Amino acid sequence: MSKKLILYITFIIISGLSLIGYSILNVNLQHISNVVILIIFSAICESLPIYINSNVSVSVAYAVDLMAILLFGPLEGAIIASIGNLLLIRNVNGEIKCALNIPYYKTLFNISQISISVFMAGLVYKYLGGVPGQYIYPKYVGVAIVASAVYYLFNSGIVAILLSLLIKKPFLSVWLMDFKWGTINFLFLAFIGILMASAFIKYGYIALVVFFIPLLMVRYMFKLYMDLKQSYYDTINALTKALEAKDRYTLGHSKSVEKLAVYLCREAGFSEAHTEMVRIAALLHDVGKIGIVENILNKPGKLSKEEYDYIKQHPVSGYEILKDVPFLKNVRYWVRYHHEWYNGNGYPDGISGRQIPLEAEILSVADVFDALVSDRPYRNAYTREEAYKIIVDSEGTQFSPRVIRLFKRAYEKNKEDFKHDF
Repeated sequence: MSKKLILYITFIIISGLSLIGYSILNVNLQHISNVVILIIFSAICESLPIYINSNVSVSVAYAVDLMAILLFGPLEGAIIASIGNLLLIRNVNGEIKCALNIPYYKTLFNISQISISVFMAGLVYKYLGGVPGQYIYPKYVGVAIVASAVYYLFNSGIVAILLSLLIKKPFLSVWLMDFKWGTINFLFLAFIGILMASAFIKYGYIALVVFFIPLLMVRYMFKLYMDLKQSYYDTINALTKALEAKDRYTLGHSKSVEKLAVYLCREAGFSEAHTEMVRIAALLHDVGKIGIVENILNKPGKLSKEEYDYIKQHPVSGYEILKDVPFLKNVRYWVRYHHEWYNGNGYPDGISGRQIPLEAEILSVADVFDALVSDRPYRNAYTREEAYKIIVDSEGTQFSPRVIRLFKRAYEKNKEDFKHDF
C-alpha cells in the first residue's frame, strides 16, 4: 500500500470508530430495543448483497439505515448501520465470509465509512428541520430526500476515493465508472426507506414486517436483472473467445478495444448505460470474422486483392449475426460501420462525415490503435507514441475531427493504459 492510501484508511477508521464510540455513549436508552431490532434487520440485508463487479456490491440495507436515521436520528442510525455491517455473513463463491475471517482493516474501514455516511445524513436531516420520529409525509419528505442523497454521496464517495488510491485513477472517473450507474436504484431504495419509516411511526412493528418482505423482493428482482445482464456478457465473451481461438493473431484484441473505447466514451460524456452498449459493440466488433476461412484469416503474408475484399465483408457478416437480437439494435450498426472512413473511403458502405455514428468512430479509433500496438505476421508492433501520431495524422481522412479530439483527451489522461495487454 502507498503511504497516501494507508493515511486515508487510517483517517477513515479513526474517524468512524470515534463516531461509533460517541454514538454508543450518547444513545437514548429508550431506543435500545428498537435499535437492536433494526440492527438485526440491517445485518440480514447486509448479508444479501448484489455484486456489481469484483470491487463493488450493493445491498438493500441502505433503506433500513435511512429508516433508522428518520426514526431515531444520527447517533442511533450510525450504531444500527455500523453494527449491522459488522454482523454480516456472506456466501462469496461458496466461502462463508464474516467479520472473523475478513482482514480486520477491511472490516474496520467498512463499519467506519458506513457510520460516517449515516451520521452525516442524520445531521443534515436534523439541521434542515427534520424531526426524527415524527411522521414524514408531507412536511419532512423533501428533507428526507436530501438526507438520503447525502448518505449515498458520502457512502459512494468514501469508497470511490479508496478505489482511486488503490488503482491510481482520478476520483471522478472511478466514481462515474463504479457508482454513478446506481443513482436511480439508490433513489428507489430511499423511497422505500422513507415509506418504511412513515409506516413504522404510524403502525409500529407490523409495518416493518410488511415492508421488509417487499424490500427483499426488490433485492431478488435486482439480482435477477444483474444475473441476466451477466448472462449476456457471458454469451458475448464466449463469441469473442470463439473468434480469438480461430484468429491467433488477435488474441485479446476485443478486450483491448473495449478498454480503450470506454475512455473515449467518457470523454464524449456518454451515460453509463450508453457506454455499456459501446463496450458490448467493442467486444463484438469483429464477430463477423467467425465466418472467414482460417487460411485467409491467418495468412502470414500480404493478402491478395480478392482475399482482402473477402475480409472486408466481416462488418456486414457481424451486422447479420446481430440484427435479430433486440437489445443490440443499435450495436449492430456500430459494428457494421466501424471500418468506415470520415472521407468516404472506408467499407462496407462507403458512407462519410456525420453519416457515421460517433459510437462507430470510437470503435474505429480504438480498433486501429490496438492493431497498431500489436504484433502482426507482416510487421512488428508500433510504439505507443508512433501509434498515437499515426491516428492523429489521419484526422480529416480516416477519422473525424470530433473523434480525434476525444482520442487526444483520453490518451493524455490514460496514457499508461493505451497498450495491448490482454
